[in-house]
Amino acid sequence: MYSTNPYAQAGWSTGSSGSAPLPSIFGALPFSGQSSGPSIHQFEFANPDPDILNCTVIGPQSKTYFRILNNTPSRNFTLVQNRDGASIAVIEWRQSPGAVVEIRDIIRKQLVSTWLPLSEDRKYRFMKARDRTLVWVPQNEHVGLYTYGTSTPELFARLTRTGGKVTLEITSTAIQIGLLECCIVAGVLLQSGRSID
Repeated sequence: MYSTNPYAQAGWSTGSSGSAPLPSIFGALPFSGQSSGPSIHQFEFANPDPDILNCTVIGPQSKTYFRILNNTPSRNFTLVQNRDGASIAVIEWRQSPGAVVEIRDIIRKQLVSTWLPLSEDRKYRFMKARDRTLVWVPQNEHVGLYTYGTSTPELFARLTRTGGKVTLEITSTAIQIGLLECCIVAGVLLQSGRSID
C-alpha cells in the first residue's frame, strides 16, 4: 500500500491503520488565490534527473529560484542553491543516526528528525522555523503546512505530487516571514523517497 502513497516514505501512515482521523479543521481550510486573503505563489520542482534531488525550482514568471544538486561522486550530500549559485542549505544523508540538515541563517545543523519530528501518532510532522512551530499534515494528494497551537490553524503552504511532478504553493504571508527556503528544503526531504529519520 505504501507504493501508492508518496507521503508514506516520509513516515506518515496511509490512513488505513484504523486510528482516529485528523482534526477536521485541517481539511476544511480553503486554499485559493481567488479569496481576499494572501496571494498564492507556485514553485515547481522541474526537470528531475533522475529525481527531486537533482532538479531546478521554477517560480513565478517562469524564473529559476533554486537548484537542487545531489553532490557527486559520493551522493551523501544534497545542496540547495539560490538563483545566484550560492549554497543556502545542505542535506547530509546518513544511515545512522539519520539525515542531517542545515539552512544558512535559519536552521542550525541538526538531525532532520529534530527539525521535522513526527507527531506521537505519526500522522504529521512538526517544523520549527523563524521562531514558529508549524505542522506538515498529509491530506489526500497533498501535504499542507499549517500554523500550530492556534484555535484556527492558518494554511501557509501546500506540497502536491502529481505523477513525477512536485509543486509547492505558498502564501505571500509565509514568504514575507521567511519560510520559502524552509518549505523548499522540507519539500526536498519529504519527497526524496529516502529515509529522513
